Amino acid sequence: MTSEEARMIIIDKYSNGSYLDRLTHTFGVAEMASYLADIYKIDKEQALIAAYLHDFSKYDPETDAIGVFTDSEITECNKYPFLYHAYLSAYNYKKLGGDDNEIFNAIKYHVFGRPHMSKLEEIIMISDYTEKNRRYKACIECREILLSGNMDLAIMKSLEATINHCMKKGDEVHPVQLEVYKEYKEKLGL
Repeated sequence: MTSEEARMIIIDKYSNGSYLDRLTHTFGVAEMASYLADIYKIDKEQALIAAYLHDFSKYDPETDAIGVFTDSEITECNKYPFLYHAYLSAYNYKKLGGDDNEIFNAIKYHVFGRPHMSKLEEIIMISDYTEKNRRYKACIECREILLSGNMDLAIMKSLEATINHCMKKGDEVHPVQLEVYKEYKEKLGL
């Protein structure tokens, strides 16, 4: 699969009127991921494929996970439903003919990452959070940090903001999200 094929797949899926915002977001993620791929000298083709397909299954029914997810993934997504689309998008990447495990992981873990992420995983995770169409204050602050050249701090701040948001809403924070946040705080000596 090429990035152009991935781009056309997402255009085909989200170009009708009710999904244009998702298409705009996806193009913003791809633009940021492409920029960061150049900065951090990683394969731009991988970054673009992962960026285009990171939300491929955003609106797919949960029944699409039957026979695809492992039992532990089903349990996890039942407890944390916001992970469902990321996991299914990763599996659909493979179903669409993708065979790169780095891209699979970047898609699967784009919501809040995982411990010891690859540079590609970091780029997709932070591109999703900071793409130019995101207008909320925490995102804008993280984007400024990211564009000043400190991806680790931008990731840590994005995790901090999403953890605080979950806690304010009374939602349970995923333990892996806390683990990733701790990892980046330690990387930064904070």
